[in-house]
Amino acid sequence: MDPMDERKDRHLRNLFKSTEVEKRFLDAIKENIDYIKASEAVDLGAGGGRFALVLSGYVKTLYCVDVSDDAIKFMRLNLAGLGNTKIIKVQAERLPFADRSMDLVFSANSFHDLPVGYEAEISRVLNENGRFIDLDWKKERTEGGPPVQIRLSGMEVIVRLKAQGFALEKEQDIGTHYMLVFLRE
Repeated sequence: MDPMDERKDRHLRNLFKSTEVEKRFLDAIKENIDYIKASEAVDLGAGGGRFALVLSGYVKTLYCVDVSDDAIKFMRLNLAGLGNTKIIKVQAERLPFADRSMDLVFSANSFHDLPVGYEAEISRVLNENGRFIDLDWKKERTEGGPPVQIRLSGMEVIVRLKAQGFALEKEQDIGTHYMLVFLRE
C-alpha cells in the first residue's frame, strides 16, 4: 500500500472509530459514491476535515470551506499531504467561486447553521446538473448534536431547495441523521 494511502487509511480509522453513527456516515457516503464523483467540489462547513478525507478520493479538486479559525487549523493538520484539497476560510454570505463552477457541494452537519436563503448561493456556484448533498441531524431529540430548535427537518430542507430549482434525487435515513441528494436543474 502506498504510504499516503496508508496514512490516510489510519487517519480515517482514528477519525471515524469513535461512534457507530460516524461509521454509518462513511457507509452512506460510500453507498452514494456515484453522486459524489466530481471534478470540482466544495465541502461546505468542512470543520476539521473528517469528511474531506473521504470526499478527496472521489473528486479532482475539493475546496474545504469554513468560517472558524479552529476548524481551519485542524483541517491543515488533518488534510496535510492531500494535494487535491484547498482550504479556504470564508464567511457564509458568499462563496468565493465563480457562478456555475462546481459539480458538487457537500454539507455535513452544517446546513442548519447557514443563513436562511443560502441555498441560492449553493445554486449560484453549482453548474447545470450539479449536486448538493446535505447530511444533517434529524429535527428530533438525540444524544449529542445541536439544539433541536436550530435543526432543520428533511422536509424543511427539501422545500427550501426545491424553491431554488433543485430536484430531490435521493433521501436516506442514517439513524439520528438524514442524507438528501439534490440535482440542480
